[in-house]
Amino acid sequence: MRLAIISDIHEDIVSLRKILTRIEKLGVDQLVCLGDISGFSTPHYNYHVTRNAHDCLSVLRERQAIILPGNHDFHASKRIPAESDIFEFPEDWYDLDYREKQELTGGEVWMHEMDDLDPLYFQSDLEFLRSLPEYKVLETGSRRILLSHYVYPNLSGFKKGFYFQESDFLPHFGFMKDRKCELSFTGHAHVRGFYTATIRRFRHYRYKSLRIEEFPVCIGIMPVTRHKGRRGFCIFDSERSVVSAVRTL
Repeated sequence: MRLAIISDIHEDIVSLRKILTRIEKLGVDQLVCLGDISGFSTPHYNYHVTRNAHDCLSVLRERQAIILPGNHDFHASKRIPAESDIFEFPEDWYDLDYREKQELTGGEVWMHEMDDLDPLYFQSDLEFLRSLPEYKVLETGSRRILLSHYVYPNLSGFKKGFYFQESDFLPHFGFMKDRKCELSFTGHAHVRGFYTATIRRFRHYRYKSLRIEEFPVCIGIMPVTRHKGRRGFCIFDSERSVVSAVRTL
C-alpha cells in the first residue's frame, strides 16, 4: 500500500491544492491527514487573504482522506480530547474565559483564542470535526500503523512543547504496543523534513527517502502550510517499508 501523509494545513488552501496535485501525479492508495486543518495564527502566517479552512476540509473529504483532528481542530469545534493524560479538561472548558483557563492549566496548554482567527467553518464542518476519531489504526497487510496528530500522552497536541529525545517517546511506544502497532505517523511539530524516533535514538532528516528497519518507530512529518518554507508531504510504501519526504516550494 502507498500512503500519502500530510499534516498541519492551517487553512492554507493554496499550499494544499499544490500538494494534492503533486500527490495525484505520483499515484497513491490512500490519503491521510494528521490534523490541524484549522488554525490560522496571526503571528505566524501571512496568507490571510487566501486562507480557507472550509475549502481545505472539503477537498480532503472529496478525496476520501483519513482525517484525524489536531489541537486547532479541537478548539475550532469546541471539542475536549478524550485520549489525553496531560490535563483534565473541565466540561465547561469552552465557557471559561482566557484568564480562568490560564490559571487552571498553569500556562502549559495552548490558548488558541490568543492568536487563532475564526476559521469560518459551516455548521456541517464543525459537526464533521466532532465526529472524527482522535487516532486510527490502519491495517496495511504487512503492518498496523498508528495515525495521530501528535505523540501520546499528548495525542491531540494541546500541551505546549515538543519531543526531541528518544526517552520522550516511551509512553507513545507503550500506546502503540497496546494496539499492536510497530509504526506510527504524527504531525504537529512542523519539522523541516521528517524525524524518526525509536527506543534507541532520535534522528532528524531533511527531504529524502529512507528505508525503515528499526521498530517500533514513530515518524514525525512536515507541515502543509508554507510557514518558514517547510511545506511538503510524505509517501510511505508499506511493502518496501520506505518513507519519502517530498518538499513543495
